[in-house]
Amino acid sequence: MSIYNYNIDFLRLQDNSLVVESIKESNINGVFNLVVSVKKDAKEKCCAECGSINIVVNSYYTRTIKYLDVAGYNCIIKYKQKRYMCKDCNITFNEKCNFVEKNSTISNATKVKLLEECRIKQSFKDVSQRLNVSHTTVLNEFKEHISFSRNKLTEILCFDEFKATNGTIKYAFILADPLSGEIVDILPSRQQEYLYDYFNKVSDEERFGVKYIVTDLFESYRSVIRNRFWKSIHIADRFHWVRLATDAYNRMRIKAMNSYKSLGEDRFKGKYNKYTTYYYLLKNYAKILLINRYSREKSFFERTNYVYHLDKELTLNEIIEHIINKDGDLEEGYFLLQDLYKIAKQSTYDTAKHDLLEWIDRVNNYNSTANSFKSVADTYKTWLNEIVNSFIINPKTHKRMSNGFIEGKNNYIKVIKRIGFGFKNFETFRAKILYTNSKNKLPYKY
Repeated sequence: MSIYNYNIDFLRLQDNSLVVESIKESNINGVFNLVVSVKKDAKEKCCAECGSINIVVNSYYTRTIKYLDVAGYNCIIKYKQKRYMCKDCNITFNEKCNFVEKNSTISNATKVKLLEECRIKQSFKDVSQRLNVSHTTVLNEFKEHISFSRNKLTEILCFDEFKATNGTIKYAFILADPLSGEIVDILPSRQQEYLYDYFNKVSDEERFGVKYIVTDLFESYRSVIRNRFWKSIHIADRFHWVRLATDAYNRMRIKAMNSYKSLGEDRFKGKYNKYTTYYYLLKNYAKILLINRYSREKSFFERTNYVYHLDKELTLNEIIEHIINKDGDLEEGYFLLQDLYKIAKQSTYDTAKHDLLEWIDRVNNYNSTANSFKSVADTYKTWLNEIVNSFIINPKTHKRMSNGFIEGKNNYIKVIKRIGFGFKNFETFRAKILYTNSKNKLPYKY
């Protein structure tokens, strides 16, 4: 094997008939480039048009082709390509070449690397700078080779939304399979009419094969499921319905805190003033009041903390008691919230409906202007069946079904959008999301 073939193998030019004539270093606008001059040693055997062997070299022309980085240098291939003429049919044609397409100034290896880079969490501009090609080239190659159709609906689906790109519609729609970890499809709108039209195009056999659908408490999703997936069980995501109560109690805390703040500056002075002390306890220990006692060990609440405004060390239990004992509404609300946490954690599908109805009655029987749980109780009553369904155990995973998986995907989508500084075109945005999340092989070939 000649030294030229070793060079070709090192460059991975995908054509062993090429030979390297020279390798030079050049400085173009302050950027060092490695310029490799190559030509094809072998000759064509026959005419590309008529198959005649009566052909001769008509001319040479040099093509400048951008290639992958070599040893930290931007690499440029100067390809001296032959053009043949057939004496029988008088047709001229180029010699065949495997490492670059006709009329292209970018090698096939660079295009493959470009598409691989697009699968990483980075912007198209980052890819263009890394591979020394234009931003437009990256976009054009991505749009030409990357496209995704809808995946088949599975037994368990998750519905959710995320903030879309620039446009008249604020939220886009995502549906995914939590068992396989794959996104089924992404739609430009979560509007009810749009979802009706979309699922109308899905066959009855496929739609009726869906057994469970997990969503948040968005009314349009419930309407779509009732009218298009009436054989499926609709599950209200546990995190979302529990968060309603968490937010309600937090509003009660803020209301109590602001009532002390509004007393006036004359009463709101001094480190150990009873008003300032209680205000800052409510402010600084807000998260402690929202902790689920049924998901933590008892030892967690026995940890000691130095409380600045009381000038002493207290356990978390003592801090909580000190806060809620000074306000009857906060105390009642705290126990209501913890009881709901207990239902969400310990109740079963058989007992959940009874436990929830009891909790709703307790809320409705508690008369207070500071009771923020009444609206929560009304929502629970409206969504009672879907909330009770959230206690169903998945026979495959032996766990309760939730939207936790798709919430993670939404966070990933936000990262993609932020890194890309937004996307003007929704289809490009959709393809980028599906491409970076796909577990399948790359959908292109050179």
